[in-house]
Amino acid sequence: ILDRHGRLTGILHSAGVTRDAFLARKQAEEFDTVLAPKVRGALYLDLETRDLPLELFVVFSAVAGVLGNVGQADYASANAFLDAHAQL
Repeated sequence: ILDRHGRLTGILHSAGVTRDAFLARKQAEEFDTVLAPKVRGALYLDLETRDLPLELFVVFSAVAGVLGNVGQADYASANAFLDAHAQL
């Protein structure tokens, strides 16, 4: 982006995957599949742009991060992470 356009002024991070299942039946790989786009995505974007003078860095979370949702413990965790990370 910098090479082609000269600057980057903002990021909109909107990513998400669901794999609904009760936690007791969920495999670790499924949990990681759901967390990766939101958690790793936000962390990598933050790391790679930390020295840029961004005007905005927006992450899109869901109410599941606060209220939870049946069969979506991993999705709720990923959204709660985004909420907490945005506070930093």
